[in-house]
Amino acid sequence: MTTHEIVSQALRMPFLDRLWVIEHLLLSIREETARQVQNLSLKEGAKALLSDYVNNEELTAFTSLDTEDFYEKK
Repeated sequence: MTTHEIVSQALRMPFLDRLWVIEHLLLSIREETARQVQNLSLKEGAKALLSDYVNNEELTAFTSLDTEDFYEKK
């Protein structure tokens, strides 16, 4: 179904149904935009700190434990 067909069908719907569709479409757009902004911010942050982690061994000292088994204390 094309965008034009969707709009044509939506215009034939009762007002409250159209309003419901619009609300849900806007909500999905807001959620998608928030995810994109968050992912972009995380990428930018990781790039900004990359040189710090490459050049400062103190920031990566605990990575030597990455191969150790982890047992949760119960």
